[in-house]
Amino acid sequence: MEQTFDYKHELLNRQMALRAKIEESPIAGEIKMSYGLDFYQEEVRSMGLAMIRDGWDMEGEQLILQYVHEHYPTRSRDELIWINKMMHYLEVITDTFIDNLHAEGYRWLQGNVDMPNEHAIFYPVHDLDAFGKLAQELGLNTLVDLKIPNPLEQLPGWIYYRSGSK
Repeated sequence: MEQTFDYKHELLNRQMALRAKIEESPIAGEIKMSYGLDFYQEEVRSMGLAMIRDGWDMEGEQLILQYVHEHYPTRSRDELIWINKMMHYLEVITDTFIDNLHAEGYRWLQGNVDMPNEHAIFYPVHDLDAFGKLAQELGLNTLVDLKIPNPLEQLPGWIYYRSGSK
């Protein structure tokens, strides 16, 4: 139970830091969070998946679903599908995987949360999407340039291809 508390404590600290960054931004009042494009939801997803991977299956799933139920009550089923997909498609970041991304012409890894975070979930991108541009505008550190090798060494987290991008 203490480990579950540690995960939740880390999550709350990360969410408070994120809230401070967003509130400092000149575009703070214009930001509208939506399902799948919610920085707080991404923090919860990262932590919940980490809990699941560490053997806390029910606790991790409940953490994620509680957030979705509270903020997006009609999307709970979609979130269950997302959790199941992530548990099957997440891959460890390796040199070979990075080499394959280079060969396929990807330019960045876009993370779902502000770095550093050992539980980040990355997906390769050719060009930044609106969510990535918003993260940059807010000053969040969510991008890893695939042409710069130093950040790629010992990069924590997991990686997956987004639907339709592989």
